[in-house]
Amino acid sequence: MSKEKPSESCAAKQYVFRQLTPAVIVIAVVGLLSPSSWAASAPTKVTIHVPSKSLSIMPYYFGKDKGFFGSEQIEPQLVMMAPPTAIVALVGGELDFSSTTGAATSAIMRGLPLRRFFYVQAEPSHALIAQPEIKSIQELAGKVIGVTSLTDAVGMSTTMILRGNNIDLSRTTLLAMGVTDNTLKAFATRKIAATLLAPPYAEELEAKGYNKLADARTYAPLSFIGLVGSLEAVKKSPHKAQGVVAALYRTMLYMHSPANRNEVIQYIARYHNIDLPLAEKAFRAQMLSYSKDGTKPRKLVEREIEIYRETLKIAKQFTPDDLEDMSLLRKAQESGVR
Repeated sequence: MSKEKPSESCAAKQYVFRQLTPAVIVIAVVGLLSPSSWAASAPTKVTIHVPSKSLSIMPYYFGKDKGFFGSEQIEPQLVMMAPPTAIVALVGGELDFSSTTGAATSAIMRGLPLRRFFYVQAEPSHALIAQPEIKSIQELAGKVIGVTSLTDAVGMSTTMILRGNNIDLSRTTLLAMGVTDNTLKAFATRKIAATLLAPPYAEELEAKGYNKLADARTYAPLSFIGLVGSLEAVKKSPHKAQGVVAALYRTMLYMHSPANRNEVIQYIARYHNIDLPLAEKAFRAQMLSYSKDGTKPRKLVEREIEIYRETLKIAKQFTPDDLEDMSLLRKAQESGVR
């Protein structure tokens, strides 16, 4: 594990004091203190941020329901909040981990001591969905587009799609909505003209007559979902990180197995209360993006770094090793976890 640099620690403290205001974060964790007689057998409670309940994040819920986390003596407490808020909470020690790799990457490039430890997605599965009357990306010029955050993978991908279609960004508004639920409400009430959504939300809206304009993976190989933690927290409690990584690894292996395909599709149908044909369509779209083993090809990570540096106007050079630490995953793989 990389040793935390003094400059990173200073940057982290400045970041938290600058952005963390009273009542920004309220996380209720019940039962953190258990009687000493339970300590030997009780799973370790781990608080993990999730940005939505889309299929991008589903492995956390699926792995929890299948008992993969329990097998690692981990009890995940999944907390939904906006990605930028989650990063503040993570740096401030209010969260153990975050699943949002996009907002974390922006933070890392600004000097915060965070790292990616696992990739749930190697590429984005999100699609740009527009109101029924909007038939092309060019028609989004001058319109309002909803994103979860301007500096997370959703915001970055939306920017890359618009740039790739020669849309004047100065005339188009990207509106930060926080969490996907807020975005969906704004879309339904027509407060935004378009938004970037993961399966099955994109497929559900397509079925209702909304228009799919582009796939995010065509424009930017950004990571949306994985496992992110602070170097200090992982150093203090390595068993938490190792347990979560091992559980996610088992989950992804299980979901990728053809033998479990029907079970996963049925889970999706129940998880989102949708019919099986729609669940299967969403499953096919999402599986194109899931990492098979928790890793992401180095060339894609390098391209991702270029996109973030360009968009955030960061001059400092970065390598994949500055963003990720795959040692815990390698340990899980070498231990024969299945």
